[in-house]
This record gives sequence, C-alpha cells and structure tokens, in this order.
Amino acid sequence: MASYRLGVRIGNWLEDEIAQQDLLRDFIRKREKGQLFVQRLARLKENIFKKVELSVSTDGFVHFGDTVLLVNPDCTSPEERDPELRGDVTLAVDMEEVSLYSDEPLQISRGLSAVKRVDPIGRNAFCIVSVDGSAVGEPLRYGQNFLLGTKGGVSDKLAETKIIITHCYTNRNLAVPRTFCVWSCFGREFEVICHNYLDARRVEEDKNYWEIITGNPGPEDGTRPERPKALPEGYENKLAS
Repeated sequence: MASYRLGVRIGNWLEDEIAQQDLLRDFIRKREKGQLFVQRLARLKENIFKKVELSVSTDGFVHFGDTVLLVNPDCTSPEERDPELRGDVTLAVDMEEVSLYSDEPLQISRGLSAVKRVDPIGRNAFCIVSVDGSAVGEPLRYGQNFLLGTKGGVSDKLAETKIIITHCYTNRNLAVPRTFCVWSCFGREFEVICHNYLDARRVEEDKNYWEIITGNPGPEDGTRPERPKALPEGYENKLAS
C-alpha cells in the first residue's frame, strides 16, 4: 500500500472536480445564451433606459396609440417642504430584482413607482390603449376608459391639462403621496398608490393630479411643457421699438 506524500489528493477530490466542471459548463451555456447576470442586467438597462420618442399632438388632444408621459406636477402642499419631496415626477414601471437571477426571460413587474426623471425613456413612457374598440388615432375623451401599456365630449384638450386618473373597479384615484419612499433596483423612488386625497372643500389635492405629456409639435426637440409660451400679438414689435 502506497504511503501518503506531498501531492497525493485526499478527500472527495473526484466529486469536487466533477462539480467544478459542471459549474464551468453551466457558465459557458449561460454565456452563450446571454443568461449571465451581467448580460441580463446590461439588456435591462439598454431597454429600460433607452430614449423613447413621444407622440406629437398637433391638435392638442391625446389619442389612442399615443406614447406619452404621465407627470405628477410639483406638489405645493405646505406640509411637504422637504426639497427631496418636491419637483415633477413621472409614473414608471418597477422591476422585480429576483427576475435578474432567473433563467426566464426578463419581464417588467406590474408594480409602479414615481421617479424624478422627466425625460422619456423605456421605463416611464406609456401607450394609451383602447378597451372599447376605439381605433388608433381617435382622441381620448373625458371619462372614457383606457389602459396604459408599457413600451397601444368636452371642449378641454386633455394633453398638458391636469387630470384625475381613476381606477375603474375601486373608484380610487392614482396618487403620489410623497411621504412614502420605496427602494427598487433603480434606487430610492416615490410610492404610487390609489387613494382619494381631498381637502377641506372635498376637492382633490395635488397628489391626485396628473398631466399627459406628448411630444413637441414644433421643430424643436423636447416635450410640450418645455416650450416657451407664445407672446401676445404685437408684443415682439413693442420690444423691437
């Protein structure tokens, strides 16, 4: 019987070597299929943060099929003086972190949050989708039901106008309370809920108001709220004189 000497393997060395070979083969398989964590994360960032072109509203209306932003304007409530809680925020889809570690195709969760980023990207751009058979291109009417798809009367235009978005089954309004923050894959963000915030006069508070933002119909890039307001007729002539 051979005696022990330096270099002789002891323990379950064969099982350990087989396990390491299996890990290497699994790594190569996932890399070839693009399923490694770093690869999935890179694809997620590419899609989520990819710049999106908003639909251009030349008539001032929002239409089915339009790609828009949903903005909760800066809250002016006196109790919310913290600068971190101020400013415009946009509705955005959330991401389940556990899906990054799964071999299943990446999917956006049904969760929502509000982010301070107001430039249109894959995460905060939504499509106005019909639920009653309205054709793409038809204007969205006040009180008409619709769906928000991620990246499908009154005289008021809706676009760039403060509106209330109500959940059909609970009759509660979409809101950003700005007092609750959540941590997601993207950092600290505002929680989005359905709740009717009413003041002493039974009128909705700023937390419940949203604006549907469309693309800039002019030659300049950007969104409609970023455009300077038109000057009154003859105003430029007075300045020139």
